[in-house]
Amino acid sequence: MNILRVAWADLRRIAKDRMALVWLFLMPLGMAFMFGAALRGHPPGATWIPVIDLDRRELSPVFAEQLRGEGCEIDVKGPEAQEELRRKWPYGVVIPAGFSQAILEGRRVKVALIKGQGSPEKILEVQTCLLRGIVRFTKGLAVAEVSRHPWGEASRAALREALARPQLLSVSRLSDRTLRPPPEGFSQSLPGMLVMFVLQMVLTYGGVTLVVDRAGGRLRRLLGTPAGKWETCSGKILARVLLGCGQAAVLLGAAAWIFRLPLGDHPLFLAPVVLSLALCAGALSAVAGRLCQTEKQVILLAIFGSMVFSAIGGCWWPIEIVPDSMKTAAMFTPSYWAMHGLQSVLYFGRSFQAVAVDCGALLIFTAAAGLAAALLWRRAEG
Repeated sequence: MNILRVAWADLRRIAKDRMALVWLFLMPLGMAFMFGAALRGHPPGATWIPVIDLDRRELSPVFAEQLRGEGCEIDVKGPEAQEELRRKWPYGVVIPAGFSQAILEGRRVKVALIKGQGSPEKILEVQTCLLRGIVRFTKGLAVAEVSRHPWGEASRAALREALARPQLLSVSRLSDRTLRPPPEGFSQSLPGMLVMFVLQMVLTYGGVTLVVDRAGGRLRRLLGTPAGKWETCSGKILARVLLGCGQAAVLLGAAAWIFRLPLGDHPLFLAPVVLSLALCAGALSAVAGRLCQTEKQVILLAIFGSMVFSAIGGCWWPIEIVPDSMKTAAMFTPSYWAMHGLQSVLYFGRSFQAVAVDCGALLIFTAAAGLAAALLWRRAEG
């Protein structure tokens, strides 16, 4: 009972701070919105391909139409667009003069793909679309036997009929719930801001209350009450854990309601991750409360420490995009394991097997910080 009283007294002191609501709930939601809007991807559209037709005879319009049938946004230009291709466009396809005549005579002809300063990914998309179109067009020419008959309406109809035939071999695109893309946008920013602000706020309020209690003699008086050292310390830790858990619960609920984010296939497994994160933040706040002598020092340490952990641990951007050396360094921060655990449950449909590793890592950080706090406080008492 004394443990609950000590914890409740600490939580009431935090609740009296008018800015607590802003920093605990409104600020992380606002930051999640800004980061999410900046990191949000755009739905893929049709690949734009400018096609310069230097032939302008029987078969070049049919070939361009075949490229459009591959799902590409084909923009057919005349010879006058060659200068624009050299100066402005990142890539382009050129149908050479004599294209139709060479095909009708059974001769080889090359379609040029001009590569400029476009991104390698986009040029690869253009190249893939062009290769698919060439393969289907060549098959249609062979089926219609265009080079063996005079070109006319009958040959044109036969070619169009051949091109319209379904492919005998095709690729089937299937989806599976275990194969999901890495989180982006709000799916990346919300867990990141949750982890950062839980660490920051528990460190700030938890550390500040300890500094104030120590400086004002309140902590010494509490240790002298019937509650004793064990119940007093347990109550202090419980207050910090409840603060972190409550903050995370509100942020997750707001994410589901405001941002319409799903809470995963097994939302109950979010609880052990949040609890482990809150325990770790509480233990770190005990260290901060002993190392720092003033409230300002606690606040600076909380802000600087949480931002460093967040930047390295993948709270601000996807950890997949950083170099391997940074990924290795991230594993030595609690924010990395908290993010990994949250995203495993929220977006990858994982449950106990995946979460156990992340929670275990967070508890190791908690034990290390708790041991450091115990040594610091014992040395101070000695």
